Amino acid sequence: MVLEKSKSLVLGNLLQRLNENLRKEAQLFYKSQNIDFEPKWFPVIYVLSQKHAISVVELSQEIGYSHPTTISLLKELEKKELIGSAKDAKDERKRLITLTDKANEMITQLQPLWLIMTEALVELTNTENDLYKAINEVNQNLKSKNLFDRMTAIKETKENFTQTTTENIIKVDQITEERLIEIAFAIRRQVFVVEQNVSQERESMDDTEAVHYLATVNGLPAGAARYRKMENGAKIERIAVLNTYRGKRIGEAILLKILEDLKDEKKIYLYAQVNASSFYIKNGFKQTDNFFLDAGIEHVEMNFIK
Repeated sequence: MVLEKSKSLVLGNLLQRLNENLRKEAQLFYKSQNIDFEPKWFPVIYVLSQKHAISVVELSQEIGYSHPTTISLLKELEKKELIGSAKDAKDERKRLITLTDKANEMITQLQPLWLIMTEALVELTNTENDLYKAINEVNQNLKSKNLFDRMTAIKETKENFTQTTTENIIKVDQITEERLIEIAFAIRRQVFVVEQNVSQERESMDDTEAVHYLATVNGLPAGAARYRKMENGAKIERIAVLNTYRGKRIGEAILLKILEDLKDEKKIYLYAQVNASSFYIKNGFKQTDNFFLDAGIEHVEMNFIK
């Protein structure tokens, strides 16, 4: 077949086909046992059966799905009355996800089936080339350096991107498409979580309430940001630029785009890292006397002066 000749390039397609075949067979098995259960729900239901109560961010990390994908699954499970939620006693802003009695009853039926499915999968993958081991090894490689970063680095090396005399085309867009939002989240994760050691939970807090932006340079993702409408005005947050593109005025392009979109707001403000305050002053912001630590980093509140 044509696709199979490309080998590594078709890896994602092969894994998708395998996943789809396994999903269909598992779904058929559930139906044969008269249980209304979707295979895609398994990671969420299984983690909750072990953790009992967990935040959306923690759940997303446990199952390895993006925040939007996790939210989508939770909405499905909520409609099926398999999950509920409650506020965290320690932090009222945090929503804890729990299983319902209906879900716990279903798990009692599912557990013996999961043992059978596990035995069948072990038998299926018991080949000369251990599939489970290979996938784990690839996942470990992804943790050390994700595919996006690998592809970007190779492209830049081959084209000597930073030395090119071609004019960089910077574009900043407000985004709503889940695929683009996931790219924006990946950029923020690299800058804040990986480089600045901010916790993932703290970094992604309140994402569902925010308006998101993605900056590209010559069509390649380069930066991200968001803003939220608060009681006392519009708050700009999470301006992040990948290391490769720093010093190319990407952050300024992002900030100016958001300010343009918020031009009718009476008050626009942000919490700037102190070492970046001069950047915001240059772009029309003024410091207040409100200095504080956030995630161990010194910040200052700044207001936009129209």
